[in-house]
Amino acid sequence: MIEQDLRREIIAIVEELYQARLITPTGGNVSARITDEPDAFLITPTMLHKGSLDPDKIVRVDSTGKAAERRQRPSVETPMHLAIYADQPDVEAIIHAHAPLSTALGLVEGRIPPITVDAVPFVNMQIVPYGIPGDQILIERVVEAVKDSPAVLLQNHGLLTIGWTLRHAANRALALEEVIRILLVCRSFEQEPATMPEEMVALLRETGAL
Repeated sequence: MIEQDLRREIIAIVEELYQARLITPTGGNVSARITDEPDAFLITPTMLHKGSLDPDKIVRVDSTGKAAERRQRPSVETPMHLAIYADQPDVEAIIHAHAPLSTALGLVEGRIPPITVDAVPFVNMQIVPYGIPGDQILIERVVEAVKDSPAVLLQNHGLLTIGWTLRHAANRALALEEVIRILLVCRSFEQEPATMPEEMVALLRETGAL
């Protein structure tokens, strides 16, 4: 995908997540690897309203985080995104969202049981303790956490998902928030939800069907 098309796709994904209330006006960030330039990336800018971005506002950075232009500053979370890309060359997109239900579950150190097919990818998901954005210890913990799961909860700070495409990463973020919604509704009835059979969970994970 050429850079300009990728910029437009980032805008579309940001608008979708903003409308779904997974990202706030200035909270959350979306990035993608430029396909034909493996050491070049696009990421949303810092401190600009996510509901009214345009493609030219998306920041191009290299593998060190240096911005190609000075018009906009890249997200403060850029080092975390770049560390994941460096560790997993097959990852093409990353989404960090301030999704309210995911944030809530992270605050109470909840885990995701296999309550639906959509929940299965997240059963090994970790909760990373709070760290100041850009902090090296936080970055290292997140890099390790997404080796075993396509998502991680950042305590006090939302969720992060990785994907083979922007659409893939966004679908995972949306699915995770919906799974947590179902889980919390069940618990509001003071009931623990029924879980899928272990053999079915193992089969789905083994075949990579999700």
